[in-house]
Amino acid sequence: MKYLILFIAIVSSLNASCQTNQFIGDWLGKIKISGIELRIALHINEHDNIYITKLDSPDQNTFGISANKTTIIENDSILIDFPLMGAIYNGKFKNDEIHGIFHQNGFDLPLILSRYSGELTTPKRPQIPQAPFPYKEKEVKIKTKNETVKLVGTLTTPFTKGTHPAVILISGSGQQNRDEEIMNHKPFWVLADYLTRNGIAVLRYDDRGVGKSTGDFTKASTFDFADDAEAVFNFLSKQKGVDKSHIGIIGHSEGGLIAPIIATRNSAVKFIVLMAGPSVPGSIIIPDQQELIARASEEDEKDIEKETVLNKQIIEYIVSNSTNPNLTQELALKIERWIRELNITVPKSTTAKTLARQTAYTMTNEWMKTFLLISPQEYLEKVNCPTLALFGEKDLQVSVRANLQPMQQILINGKNNTVHVFPGLNHLFQTAKSGSPSEYQLIEETLSPDFLEFVKNWILQVKN
Repeated sequence: MKYLILFIAIVSSLNASCQTNQFIGDWLGKIKISGIELRIALHINEHDNIYITKLDSPDQNTFGISANKTTIIENDSILIDFPLMGAIYNGKFKNDEIHGIFHQNGFDLPLILSRYSGELTTPKRPQIPQAPFPYKEKEVKIKTKNETVKLVGTLTTPFTKGTHPAVILISGSGQQNRDEEIMNHKPFWVLADYLTRNGIAVLRYDDRGVGKSTGDFTKASTFDFADDAEAVFNFLSKQKGVDKSHIGIIGHSEGGLIAPIIATRNSAVKFIVLMAGPSVPGSIIIPDQQELIARASEEDEKDIEKETVLNKQIIEYIVSNSTNPNLTQELALKIERWIRELNITVPKSTTAKTLARQTAYTMTNEWMKTFLLISPQEYLEKVNCPTLALFGEKDLQVSVRANLQPMQQILINGKNNTVHVFPGLNHLFQTAKSGSPSEYQLIEETLSPDFLEFVKNWILQVKN
Protein backbone atom coordinates (compact mmCIF):
# COMPACT_ATOMS: atom_id res chain seq x y z
CA MET A 1 0.00 0.00 0.00
CA LYS A 2 2.24 3.16 -1.42
CA TYR A 3 0.71 6.61 -1.58
CA LEU A 4 3.87 8.76 -1.87
CA ILE A 5 4.84 10.90 -4.87
CA LEU A 6 7.88 9.23 -6.37
CA PHE A 7 10.33 11.50 -8.08
CA ILE A 8 11.58 9.38 -10.96
CA ALA A 9 13.02 10.72 -14.16
CA ILE A 10 15.53 9.92 -16.89
CA VAL A 11 18.79 11.68 -17.70
CA SER A 12 18.73 14.13 -20.55
CA SER A 13 19.01 17.84 -21.31
CA LEU A 14 18.08 20.53 -23.76
CA ASN A 15 20.27 22.96 -25.66
CA ALA A 16 19.53 26.41 -24.30
CA SER A 17 21.93 28.74 -26.08
CA CYS A 18 22.62 32.29 -24.97
CA GLN A 19 20.19 32.28 -22.01
CA THR A 20 20.53 34.06 -18.70
CA ASN A 21 22.32 32.28 -15.85
CA GLN A 22 20.10 33.59 -13.03
CA PHE A 23 18.57 30.11 -12.62
CA ILE A 24 21.98 28.52 -12.08
CA GLY A 25 22.49 27.28 -8.52
CA ASP A 26 21.01 25.22 -5.70
CA TRP A 27 17.37 25.79 -4.83
CA LEU A 28 15.25 24.52 -1.95
CA GLY A 29 11.50 24.61 -1.29
CA LYS A 30 8.60 22.58 0.05
CA ILE A 31 5.52 20.97 -1.42
CA LYS A 32 2.52 20.17 0.74
CA ILE A 33 0.81 16.85 0.17
CA SER A 34 -1.39 14.71 2.39
CA GLY A 35 -1.24 17.41 5.03
CA ILE A 36 2.56 17.31 5.35
CA GLU A 37 5.46 19.19 3.82
CA LEU A 38 8.24 17.57 1.80
CA ARG A 39 11.47 19.37 0.96
CA ILE A 40 12.38 19.52 -2.72
CA ALA A 41 15.79 20.68 -3.93
CA LEU A 42 16.71 21.49 -7.54
CA HIS A 43 20.32 21.78 -8.68
CA ILE A 44 20.44 23.70 -11.96
CA ASN A 45 23.72 23.88 -13.86
CA GLU A 46 24.84 24.84 -17.35
CA HIS A 47 27.52 23.30 -19.54
CA ASP A 48 28.19 24.35 -23.13
CA ASN A 49 24.78 26.07 -23.30
CA ILE A 50 23.03 22.93 -22.04
CA TYR A 51 20.98 23.23 -18.86
CA ILE A 52 21.06 20.22 -16.54
CA THR A 53 18.75 19.83 -13.55
CA LYS A 54 18.97 17.31 -10.73
CA LEU A 55 16.35 16.84 -8.04
CA ASP A 56 16.69 15.81 -4.40
CA SER A 57 13.86 14.79 -2.10
CA PRO A 58 15.75 14.45 1.19
CA ASP A 59 12.67 13.63 3.23
CA GLN A 60 12.22 10.59 0.99
CA ASN A 61 15.98 9.87 1.06
CA THR A 62 16.10 10.41 -2.71
CA PHE A 63 19.02 12.24 -4.30
CA GLY A 64 20.54 13.08 -7.67
CA ILE A 65 17.58 12.36 -9.96
CA SER A 66 18.14 13.93 -13.37
CA ALA A 67 15.40 15.77 -15.23
CA ASN A 68 14.64 14.86 -18.80
CA LYS A 69 14.47 18.44 -20.10
CA THR A 70 15.20 21.92 -18.76
CA THR A 71 14.02 24.91 -20.80
CA ILE A 72 14.59 28.61 -20.06
CA ILE A 73 11.80 30.74 -21.55
CA GLU A 74 12.24 34.49 -22.20
CA ASN A 75 14.99 34.66 -19.58
CA ASP A 76 12.65 34.75 -16.54
CA SER A 77 10.72 31.45 -16.73
CA ILE A 78 11.84 27.83 -16.45
CA LEU A 79 10.18 24.56 -17.46
CA ILE A 80 11.58 21.28 -16.10
CA ASP A 81 10.08 18.11 -17.54
CA PHE A 82 9.80 14.68 -15.91
CA PRO A 83 7.84 12.69 -18.54
CA LEU A 84 8.18 9.22 -16.99
CA MET A 85 6.51 10.40 -13.81
CA GLY A 86 3.97 12.58 -15.62
CA ALA A 87 5.31 15.70 -13.91
CA ILE A 88 6.42 19.20 -14.85
CA TYR A 89 7.77 22.07 -12.79
CA ASN A 90 6.87 25.46 -14.25
CA GLY A 91 8.46 28.42 -12.46
CA LYS A 92 9.13 32.12 -12.82
CA PHE A 93 12.17 34.02 -11.48
CA LYS A 94 11.13 36.71 -9.00
CA ASN A 95 13.21 38.59 -6.38
CA ASP A 96 15.93 35.92 -6.45
CA GLU A 97 13.35 33.15 -5.93
CA ILE A 98 11.59 30.79 -8.30
CA HIS A 99 7.81 30.83 -7.88
CA GLY A 100 6.11 27.91 -9.57
CA ILE A 101 3.81 24.90 -9.65
CA PHE A 102 4.83 21.24 -9.56
CA HIS A 103 2.28 19.39 -11.71
CA GLN A 104 1.96 15.63 -11.22
CA ASN A 105 -0.82 13.14 -11.91
CA GLY A 106 -3.52 15.78 -11.86
CA PHE A 107 -2.19 17.56 -8.76
CA ASP A 108 -0.95 21.15 -8.91
CA LEU A 109 1.43 21.67 -5.98
CA PRO A 110 2.81 25.16 -5.30
CA LEU A 111 6.60 25.13 -4.98
CA ILE A 112 8.57 28.29 -4.18
CA LEU A 113 12.33 27.77 -4.37
CA SER A 114 14.97 29.83 -2.56
CA ARG A 115 18.73 29.61 -2.86
CA TYR A 116 20.51 27.54 -0.24
CA SER A 117 23.95 26.19 0.56
CA GLY A 118 25.19 23.30 2.64
CA GLU A 119 24.12 19.66 2.94
CA LEU A 120 20.56 18.40 3.04
CA THR A 121 19.89 16.24 6.05
CA THR A 122 17.69 13.15 5.88
CA PRO A 123 15.34 11.96 8.64
CA LYS A 124 17.30 10.03 11.24
CA ARG A 125 16.50 6.49 12.33
CA PRO A 126 17.85 6.45 15.92
CA GLN A 127 16.26 3.11 16.83
CA ILE A 128 18.11 1.05 14.20
CA PRO A 129 20.06 -1.52 16.26
CA GLN A 130 23.81 -1.06 16.51
CA ALA A 131 26.40 -3.82 17.07
CA PRO A 132 27.71 -5.35 19.25
CA PHE A 133 24.52 -7.20 20.16
CA PRO A 134 23.97 -8.85 23.57
CA TYR A 135 22.45 -11.96 22.00
CA LYS A 136 23.17 -14.66 19.43
CA GLU A 137 22.33 -13.97 15.81
CA LYS A 138 22.43 -16.38 12.88
CA GLU A 139 21.02 -16.66 9.39
CA VAL A 140 18.79 -19.67 8.80
CA LYS A 141 17.31 -21.41 5.74
CA ILE A 142 13.82 -22.89 5.86
CA LYS A 143 12.16 -25.37 3.52
CA THR A 144 8.45 -25.12 2.79
CA LYS A 145 6.00 -27.60 1.32
CA ASN A 146 6.43 -25.76 -1.99
CA GLU A 147 9.71 -26.98 -3.50
CA THR A 148 10.26 -23.66 -5.29
CA VAL A 149 9.99 -21.67 -2.05
CA LYS A 150 12.95 -21.65 0.31
CA LEU A 151 12.90 -18.94 2.94
CA VAL A 152 15.90 -17.25 4.51
CA GLY A 153 15.77 -15.33 7.75
CA THR A 154 17.53 -14.25 10.92
CA LEU A 155 17.18 -15.99 14.29
CA THR A 156 18.12 -14.02 17.39
CA THR A 157 18.31 -15.81 20.74
CA PRO A 158 19.29 -14.62 24.24
CA PHE A 159 22.72 -15.57 25.58
CA THR A 160 21.22 -16.83 28.83
CA LYS A 161 21.03 -20.59 29.31
CA GLY A 162 17.84 -22.61 29.31
CA THR A 163 14.75 -22.23 27.14
CA HIS A 164 13.12 -18.97 26.15
CA PRO A 165 9.78 -17.71 24.89
CA ALA A 166 9.92 -17.35 21.11
CA VAL A 167 8.04 -15.73 18.25
CA ILE A 168 8.09 -15.50 14.47
CA LEU A 169 7.33 -12.16 12.79
CA ILE A 170 4.96 -12.07 9.80
CA SER A 171 5.01 -8.92 7.67
CA GLY A 172 2.19 -6.96 6.08
CA SER A 173 1.10 -6.87 2.45
CA GLY A 174 3.56 -6.23 -0.35
CA GLN A 175 7.04 -7.59 -0.91
CA GLN A 176 8.77 -7.33 2.47
CA ASN A 177 12.25 -8.32 3.59
CA ARG A 178 12.96 -9.76 7.01
CA ASP A 179 13.17 -6.27 8.56
CA GLU A 180 9.82 -5.24 7.02
CA GLU A 181 11.83 -2.32 5.65
CA ILE A 182 9.94 0.76 4.55
CA MET A 183 11.33 4.25 3.92
CA ASN A 184 14.57 3.43 5.73
CA HIS A 185 12.62 2.24 8.75
CA LYS A 186 13.26 -1.37 9.80
CA PRO A 187 10.47 -2.09 12.28
CA PHE A 188 10.96 -5.85 12.46
CA TRP A 189 14.67 -5.45 13.20
CA VAL A 190 13.87 -2.93 15.94
CA LEU A 191 11.20 -5.25 17.35
CA ALA A 192 13.40 -8.36 17.18
CA ASP A 193 16.30 -6.54 18.83
CA TYR A 194 14.12 -5.23 21.66
CA LEU A 195 12.41 -8.55 22.38
CA THR A 196 15.62 -10.58 22.27
CA ARG A 197 17.34 -8.16 24.64
CA ASN A 198 14.44 -8.93 26.97
CA GLY A 199 14.73 -12.71 26.85
CA ILE A 200 12.54 -13.61 23.85
CA ALA A 201 13.90 -15.47 20.81
CA VAL A 202 12.76 -14.05 17.46
CA LEU A 203 12.80 -15.41 13.90
CA ARG A 204 12.12 -12.97 11.08
CA TYR A 205 12.40 -13.85 7.39
CA ASP A 206 12.34 -12.53 3.83
CA ASP A 207 9.03 -13.06 2.02
CA ARG A 208 9.09 -15.55 -0.86
CA GLY A 209 10.87 -14.01 -3.83
CA VAL A 210 12.32 -11.22 -1.69
CA GLY A 211 15.90 -10.82 -0.47
CA LYS A 212 17.50 -14.24 -0.20
CA SER A 213 14.22 -16.19 -0.27
CA THR A 214 13.17 -17.98 -3.45
CA GLY A 215 9.75 -18.35 -5.06
CA ASP A 216 7.31 -16.22 -7.04
CA PHE A 217 5.73 -13.55 -4.87
CA THR A 218 3.46 -12.19 -7.60
CA LYS A 219 1.37 -15.36 -7.94
CA ALA A 220 0.84 -15.95 -4.22
CA SER A 221 -2.26 -15.27 -2.12
CA THR A 222 -2.72 -14.80 1.62
CA PHE A 223 -3.11 -18.56 2.01
CA ASP A 224 0.22 -19.20 0.28
CA PHE A 225 1.89 -16.72 2.65
CA ALA A 226 0.21 -18.53 5.54
CA ASP A 227 1.79 -21.81 4.40
CA ASP A 228 5.19 -20.09 4.28
CA ALA A 229 4.75 -18.59 7.74
CA GLU A 230 3.69 -21.94 9.22
CA ALA A 231 6.85 -23.55 7.83
CA VAL A 232 8.85 -20.82 9.59
CA PHE A 233 6.94 -21.41 12.81
CA ASN A 234 7.55 -25.16 12.67
CA PHE A 235 11.25 -24.53 12.05
CA LEU A 236 11.47 -22.25 15.08
CA SER A 237 9.70 -24.77 17.32
CA LYS A 238 12.50 -27.28 16.64
CA GLN A 239 15.36 -24.95 17.59
CA LYS A 240 17.41 -25.44 20.75
CA GLY A 241 16.67 -23.00 23.52
CA VAL A 242 13.04 -22.48 22.50
CA ASP A 243 10.35 -23.03 25.13
CA LYS A 244 7.75 -24.99 23.16
CA SER A 245 5.10 -24.17 25.76
CA HIS A 246 5.65 -20.45 25.17
CA ILE A 247 5.99 -19.99 21.42
CA GLY A 248 3.83 -17.71 19.30
CA ILE A 249 3.37 -15.43 16.33
CA ILE A 250 3.45 -11.66 15.86
CA GLY A 251 1.77 -10.55 12.63
CA HIS A 252 1.55 -7.02 11.26
CA SER A 253 -1.36 -5.91 9.04
CA GLU A 254 -1.87 -8.83 6.61
CA GLY A 255 0.41 -10.76 8.96
CA GLY A 256 -2.27 -10.13 11.59
CA LEU A 257 -4.70 -11.97 9.32
CA ILE A 258 -2.27 -14.82 8.69
CA ALA A 259 -1.51 -15.41 12.39
CA PRO A 260 -5.03 -16.62 13.31
CA ILE A 261 -5.18 -18.75 10.15
CA ILE A 262 -2.11 -20.64 11.38
CA ALA A 263 -3.30 -20.73 14.99
CA THR A 264 -6.56 -22.45 13.99
CA ARG A 265 -4.73 -25.35 12.38
CA ASN A 266 -1.58 -25.65 14.48
CA SER A 267 -1.98 -26.37 18.20
CA ALA A 268 1.71 -25.67 18.78
CA VAL A 269 0.92 -21.95 18.50
CA LYS A 270 0.53 -20.87 22.13
CA PHE A 271 -0.26 -17.17 21.59
CA ILE A 272 -0.64 -14.61 18.81
CA VAL A 273 -0.06 -10.85 18.67
CA LEU A 274 -1.93 -8.92 15.99
CA MET A 275 -0.36 -5.59 15.06
CA ALA A 276 -3.11 -3.72 13.18
CA GLY A 277 -4.61 -7.04 12.20
CA PRO A 278 -7.97 -6.81 10.39
CA SER A 279 -11.21 -8.04 11.92
CA VAL A 280 -13.34 -7.38 8.83
CA PRO A 281 -12.93 -8.44 5.18
CA GLY A 282 -10.83 -6.50 2.72
CA SER A 283 -14.05 -5.48 0.97
CA ILE A 284 -14.63 -3.19 3.97
CA ILE A 285 -11.01 -2.29 4.69
CA ILE A 286 -10.06 -1.07 1.19
CA PRO A 287 -12.78 1.59 0.72
CA ASP A 288 -12.42 2.65 4.36
CA GLN A 289 -8.67 3.04 3.89
CA GLN A 290 -9.00 4.96 0.62
CA GLU A 291 -11.54 7.37 2.09
CA LEU A 292 -9.48 8.10 5.21
CA ILE A 293 -6.26 8.64 3.27
CA ALA A 294 -7.99 10.91 0.75
CA ARG A 295 -9.34 13.03 3.58
CA ALA A 296 -5.90 13.19 5.23
CA SER A 297 -4.57 14.32 1.84
CA GLU A 298 -7.01 17.23 2.03
CA GLU A 299 -8.89 16.23 -1.12
CA ASP A 300 -12.15 17.97 -1.88
CA GLU A 301 -15.03 16.37 0.03
CA LYS A 302 -17.16 16.06 -3.10
CA ASP A 303 -14.33 14.23 -4.87
CA ILE A 304 -13.93 11.92 -1.85
CA GLU A 305 -17.64 11.09 -1.94
CA LYS A 306 -17.52 10.23 -5.64
CA GLU A 307 -14.34 8.17 -5.28
CA THR A 308 -15.83 6.29 -2.32
CA VAL A 309 -18.91 5.40 -4.37
CA LEU A 310 -16.68 4.23 -7.24
CA ASN A 311 -14.50 2.11 -4.95
CA LYS A 312 -17.51 0.41 -3.40
CA GLN A 313 -19.03 -0.29 -6.82
CA ILE A 314 -15.77 -1.89 -7.98
CA ILE A 315 -15.46 -4.06 -4.90
CA GLU A 316 -19.11 -5.14 -4.90
CA TYR A 317 -18.77 -6.19 -8.53
CA ILE A 318 -15.62 -8.22 -7.80
CA VAL A 319 -17.20 -9.96 -4.79
CA SER A 320 -20.29 -10.86 -6.83
CA ASN A 321 -18.33 -12.04 -9.88
CA SER A 322 -15.09 -13.40 -8.39
CA THR A 323 -15.25 -16.70 -10.34
CA ASN A 324 -15.94 -15.07 -13.71
CA PRO A 325 -13.01 -15.92 -16.06
CA ASN A 326 -13.59 -12.61 -17.90
CA LEU A 327 -13.78 -10.56 -14.70
CA THR A 328 -10.88 -8.20 -15.49
CA GLN A 329 -12.09 -7.26 -18.97
CA GLU A 330 -15.72 -6.83 -17.94
CA LEU A 331 -14.78 -4.85 -14.84
CA ALA A 332 -12.66 -2.47 -16.93
CA LEU A 333 -15.69 -1.62 -19.06
CA LYS A 334 -17.79 -1.09 -15.94
CA ILE A 335 -15.18 1.17 -14.32
CA GLU A 336 -14.86 3.31 -17.45
CA ARG A 337 -18.64 3.81 -17.47
CA TRP A 338 -18.78 4.56 -13.74
CA ILE A 339 -15.98 7.12 -14.05
CA ARG A 340 -18.00 9.02 -16.62
CA GLU A 341 -21.31 8.68 -14.74
CA LEU A 342 -19.78 9.93 -11.49
CA ASN A 343 -17.77 12.62 -13.26
CA ILE A 344 -14.55 11.40 -11.64
CA THR A 345 -11.54 13.62 -12.34
CA VAL A 346 -9.04 11.71 -14.48
CA PRO A 347 -5.34 12.69 -14.18
CA LYS A 348 -4.08 14.69 -17.14
CA SER A 349 -1.42 12.08 -17.85
CA THR A 350 -3.95 9.33 -18.69
CA THR A 351 -7.48 8.64 -19.99
CA ALA A 352 -10.61 7.16 -18.44
CA LYS A 353 -10.16 4.00 -20.52
CA THR A 354 -6.53 3.51 -19.50
CA LEU A 355 -7.27 4.27 -15.86
CA ALA A 356 -10.16 1.79 -15.90
CA ARG A 357 -7.98 -0.97 -17.38
CA GLN A 358 -5.19 -0.37 -14.87
CA THR A 359 -7.60 -0.35 -11.94
CA ALA A 360 -9.37 -3.51 -13.10
CA TYR A 361 -6.07 -5.35 -13.50
CA THR A 362 -4.85 -4.31 -10.05
CA MET A 363 -8.12 -5.15 -8.31
CA THR A 364 -8.55 -8.61 -9.82
CA ASN A 365 -5.19 -10.25 -9.24
CA GLU A 366 -5.25 -13.40 -7.10
CA TRP A 367 -3.96 -11.71 -3.95
CA MET A 368 -6.46 -8.86 -4.08
CA LYS A 369 -9.45 -11.11 -4.78
CA THR A 370 -8.51 -13.30 -1.83
CA PHE A 371 -8.03 -10.29 0.44
CA LEU A 372 -11.40 -8.84 -0.53
CA LEU A 373 -13.25 -12.11 0.07
CA ILE A 374 -11.54 -13.62 3.11
CA SER A 375 -13.29 -13.25 6.50
CA PRO A 376 -10.91 -12.71 9.44
CA GLN A 377 -13.78 -13.44 11.82
CA GLU A 378 -14.02 -16.98 10.48
CA TYR A 379 -10.53 -17.70 11.80
CA LEU A 380 -10.44 -15.44 14.85
CA GLU A 381 -13.50 -17.20 16.30
CA LYS A 382 -11.69 -20.56 16.12
CA VAL A 383 -8.47 -19.42 17.82
CA ASN A 384 -8.04 -21.12 21.20
CA CYS A 385 -4.77 -19.55 22.32
CA PRO A 386 -4.39 -16.12 24.02
CA THR A 387 -4.63 -13.27 21.53
CA LEU A 388 -3.36 -9.70 21.81
CA ALA A 389 -4.95 -7.36 19.25
CA LEU A 390 -3.29 -3.94 18.96
CA PHE A 391 -4.40 -0.88 17.03
CA GLY A 392 -3.06 2.62 16.49
CA GLU A 393 -5.58 5.39 17.06
CA LYS A 394 -4.33 7.24 13.95
CA ASP A 395 -4.08 4.17 11.69
CA LEU A 396 -5.66 5.01 8.34
CA GLN A 397 -4.94 1.63 6.73
CA VAL A 398 -6.53 -0.76 9.23
CA SER A 399 -8.62 1.79 11.05
CA VAL A 400 -10.02 1.73 14.54
CA ARG A 401 -13.41 2.87 13.25
CA ALA A 402 -13.78 -0.22 11.03
CA ASN A 403 -11.92 -2.88 13.01
CA LEU A 404 -11.96 -2.18 16.75
CA GLN A 405 -15.55 -3.02 17.68
CA PRO A 406 -15.70 -6.22 15.58
CA MET A 407 -12.40 -7.37 17.09
CA GLN A 408 -13.66 -6.70 20.63
CA GLN A 409 -16.85 -8.64 19.98
CA ILE A 410 -14.98 -11.60 18.50
CA LEU A 411 -12.37 -11.85 21.27
CA ILE A 412 -14.51 -10.92 24.27
CA ASN A 413 -15.04 -14.48 25.49
CA GLY A 414 -11.55 -15.84 24.84
CA LYS A 415 -9.16 -16.77 27.63
CA ASN A 416 -6.42 -14.18 28.23
CA ASN A 417 -7.43 -12.12 25.19
CA THR A 418 -6.60 -8.40 25.14
CA VAL A 419 -7.60 -5.63 22.71
CA HIS A 420 -5.72 -2.36 23.10
CA VAL A 421 -5.64 0.96 21.21
CA PHE A 422 -2.50 3.12 21.41
CA PRO A 423 -3.35 6.84 21.37
CA GLY A 424 -1.50 8.82 18.71
CA LEU A 425 0.06 5.87 16.88
CA ASN A 426 -0.27 5.13 13.17
CA HIS A 427 -0.34 1.91 11.14
CA LEU A 428 3.40 1.36 11.74
CA PHE A 429 2.96 2.06 15.48
CA GLN A 430 4.90 5.31 15.24
CA THR A 431 3.89 8.44 17.14
CA ALA A 432 2.16 10.43 14.38
CA LYS A 433 0.36 13.68 13.66
CA SER A 434 -2.04 12.77 10.86
CA GLY A 435 -1.56 9.03 10.42
CA SER A 436 -1.16 9.49 6.67
CA PRO A 437 1.19 6.98 4.96
CA SER A 438 3.07 9.90 3.43
CA GLU A 439 4.06 10.89 6.97
CA TYR A 440 5.82 7.60 7.77
CA GLN A 441 9.11 8.65 6.19
CA LEU A 442 9.29 11.95 8.08
CA ILE A 443 8.97 10.40 11.53
CA GLU A 444 12.31 9.53 13.10
CA GLU A 445 10.73 7.03 15.50
CA THR A 446 10.44 3.53 14.03
CA LEU A 447 8.34 1.95 16.80
CA SER A 448 6.83 3.63 19.84
CA PRO A 449 8.64 2.66 23.08
CA ASP A 450 5.22 2.28 24.72
CA PHE A 451 4.23 -0.23 22.04
CA LEU A 452 7.47 -2.19 22.45
CA GLU A 453 7.13 -2.41 26.22
CA PHE A 454 3.46 -3.40 26.03
CA VAL A 455 4.17 -6.29 23.64
CA LYS A 456 7.15 -7.51 25.64
CA ASN A 457 5.28 -7.48 28.95
CA TRP A 458 2.26 -9.30 27.50
CA ILE A 459 4.38 -12.05 25.94
CA LEU A 460 6.39 -12.66 29.12
CA GLN A 461 3.30 -13.00 31.30
CA VAL A 462 0.84 -14.74 28.98
CA LYS A 463 0.15 -18.42 29.50
CA ASN A 464 -2.11 -20.68 27.44
